[in-house]
Amino acid sequence: MSYRKILLCMSCLFLSNVLFAKTVTPSNKSRFIPLLKTMLGDYQVVTANSPLCVDSQLSLINPVYPDAGFKLGEHIAFESLHNGTRTTKKPNFCFVTSSYKYKSDGVDNSLKMSRCIDPNNEKTIRQSIKFTSVTTLKYTQNTPAVECTFTRQVD
Repeated sequence: MSYRKILLCMSCLFLSNVLFAKTVTPSNKSRFIPLLKTMLGDYQVVTANSPLCVDSQLSLINPVYPDAGFKLGEHIAFESLHNGTRTTKKPNFCFVTSSYKYKSDGVDNSLKMSRCIDPNNEKTIRQSIKFTSVTTLKYTQNTPAVECTFTRQVD
């Protein structure tokens, strides 16, 4: 009988520790945004396989509200940073389901267009930015296949 009580107490202690750890530990997004802020600046293309890869500025879309996202130049954007998956309806276009996976050295983003007015627009695009060093980043996209490496310019 006493072994059952000990096992029950240990199980309760373990479960409470797990629940407490999940509520105290910051989300990956909250770790990613400070990293992103240290990497903002002007970047020059080192290698490229697409016209999307041009010398650009890595900047926040809204400096007052970093969750609004960031962009690398005019054509590469990671909008509305969030945890989990989010679906929004874009008027006269499609439903867009967005998900983010934050990493210690970057972020992956998946955009799925569905229930489109024009079925030809239905597709999934995956894009990512990886900070390979304090002065270098790599952008990739799966559709179309894009891969660019940038280096930060010092003032």
